[in-house]
Amino acid sequence: MPSSFRLALAHHAGNLAGKVSRATGRGRGETLQGRVVLAVDSGALTKLSAGRDIVLVSGTNGKTTTAANLARILQDGTEEFVSTSKYGANMRAGIAAVLSTKPRQRLVVLECDELYLPEMYRQLQPKVVVLLNLSRDQLHRTGEVRKVAQLWKDTFTRDDVTLVIDRDDPFLEYAASAAGHVLRVSFGGRRHPDAATCPACARLIDWSAGDYRCECGLGSELAQVRGDQRLQGPGRNAVLAIEAARLMGAVVPIEVQQELTANAPDRTAEYTFGSHFVLVRLAKNPESWRGALGSVTCDEVILSVNARGIDGRDTSWLWDIDYSPLIGRRVICTGERRLDVAYRLHVQGAEVAVADTFDNAIALCSSPRVEAIASYTAYQDLAARDMGISTTIGRD
Repeated sequence: MPSSFRLALAHHAGNLAGKVSRATGRGRGETLQGRVVLAVDSGALTKLSAGRDIVLVSGTNGKTTTAANLARILQDGTEEFVSTSKYGANMRAGIAAVLSTKPRQRLVVLECDELYLPEMYRQLQPKVVVLLNLSRDQLHRTGEVRKVAQLWKDTFTRDDVTLVIDRDDPFLEYAASAAGHVLRVSFGGRRHPDAATCPACARLIDWSAGDYRCECGLGSELAQVRGDQRLQGPGRNAVLAIEAARLMGAVVPIEVQQELTANAPDRTAEYTFGSHFVLVRLAKNPESWRGALGSVTCDEVILSVNARGIDGRDTSWLWDIDYSPLIGRRVICTGERRLDVAYRLHVQGAEVAVADTFDNAIALCSSPRVEAIASYTAYQDLAARDMGISTTIGRD
């Protein structure tokens, strides 16, 4: 079968599968569409990426928001349309779906799962790779942070790709140490909770000056770009997106830069449950939970935690978080691991109630405005419910 015909058939079959998935209420169809494309043409990724200018965005936290921001900046700054995922599909099938979608745009921004990044780096030949951060996440799947940092270091050895990294993360500095072109962005340093020892030589890292230094030389490379030290995770990621867009030829006006960094959002969703308005923040690991807890303003807070495959089945990370921002507030725990969360909060002295469903958790609230923090599948279940889709996401 001719290569072009196989690819056209793969595109047609994948597009049909996605439409069927959406029509039957089984999901948004992106992943299924990509799986069908790859099943029909196993070489589709390489073919679909040919002749296109691709940016990959990866890291533990902030991939979806940063990729969306970057796509918007690129589109506005180049006056070209950009192909990207609307829903954060970041593994092989989801990426195949984005690349096979027509019209076929020259510019492409792809969110990429940390463990899939090496494969996508090799197959897609990106122009720019944006590395946001590395911290503990899904221990049963990814293992320790050092495992991912070493995997990336072994991958990033070409000199025809530019890496844009948050240089304040020693794991990213190590991962980029063999790369040909690296744009380092610094925000003045911040202590990394997982980096007591050096990822390069295993010596203790010196954090005494508020930045990291190791006897082996890690941390000695100077940053080319200096960001505002006051910026938190979303704001820092926005700066990385701006720098990546510039590398891709976008013009980014100063007022756009200021708006993006000042109002960079966490991944949130808003819902109405009866008389209650609920703002839900996605938090997937210790780093994102710290950020979410620091943003809480309501007196009543719902914590919804599952431990399905893509949440991470190991919930020992619950003990790595300081829940002091919740002291003095009323906290209701729900989700499949509600008892684990409730006990952890009880130990820290928080007022805790438990509910077996999110609806029952809402029923226990007396305030008209409630905030919730949800793990990945808990967050997706709420989104799916709002769209009338079956909530079986990520079960295994």
